[in-house]
Amino acid sequence: METVKGTVLAKRNAGQPVEKAHENVAALFNALISKEGYQKRFNELLGHRASQFIASLVTMINDEPSMMEVFHDNPISIIKAALRAAAYDLPIDPALGQAYIVPFRNKGKMEATFIIGYKGLYQLAVRTGVYKKINVVDVRDGELLSYDRLTEDAEFRWMDDEEERQKMPIAGYCAYFELTNGMRKCIYRTTQQINCHEKKFRKGNYQSKGWRDNWEAMASKTVLRELLGKWGLLSINYQTADPATLKIASDLATGQIDDEQHVIDLQAEQVPDNVDPATGEVKKQTAQEKQDDAVLEASLDM
Repeated sequence: METVKGTVLAKRNAGQPVEKAHENVAALFNALISKEGYQKRFNELLGHRASQFIASLVTMINDEPSMMEVFHDNPISIIKAALRAAAYDLPIDPALGQAYIVPFRNKGKMEATFIIGYKGLYQLAVRTGVYKKINVVDVRDGELLSYDRLTEDAEFRWMDDEEERQKMPIAGYCAYFELTNGMRKCIYRTTQQINCHEKKFRKGNYQSKGWRDNWEAMASKTVLRELLGKWGLLSINYQTADPATLKIASDLATGQIDDEQHVIDLQAEQVPDNVDPATGEVKKQTAQEKQDDAVLEASLDM
């Protein structure tokens, strides 16, 4: 019969069917959160959706061997990461791109951490009710007429012929938002600045798969995340554009206040090497990195 492989937990359940091993994970996980009082916190945050959220978390553990390792080495780190996602009311399904629970190795042991994804950041912005427009676009050679580094005022002349425009090289990216009260903010970053950012946060000497396969999408995410993370207003709860909220948003956008209570912490307590802290993009391991991890795990089991 097929068994769960590649994890320490699998060794404990060697010879058991996959279904049985998965049942054990569910039972152990539910017992853990009930014993430690975490179940009550999930219920407080999610209400009737708590059971569905926890079920998706158990499924994630079962489906990913690295998460199974975390469950064996440090299950509390999974629970704490999940509680942060629940506090922000963001789904943890990786396919949705809103929030990630990311496994990583720390001093020979596997742990998990929480990362807000690009779409999750957009979701937190929309919930405020103060944005009229949010957008990010590429800027082709010749379209930027002027850009003031101090005020970040930009002037563009967009090419009308889209076919000809696509032939021109991309000079940079501009992210922009407009509030319902008319307040506007934009930032412009050149391709050189974006490349410098990518090199700063890459692991090893080569670009991650996300940057290699779709550089333009990753560049857009990086610039928009910088705009919203630095100047925008984010909210866990759904709100309306009342005068008080609008004033906070305007003050943040113009740099007039530095009120931490209105700014959501976008970074995990410890960002692992396989996550881009600016985009929330989860990088996939290279073959060499997987081999290094396998060697390390083998040495620990000796």
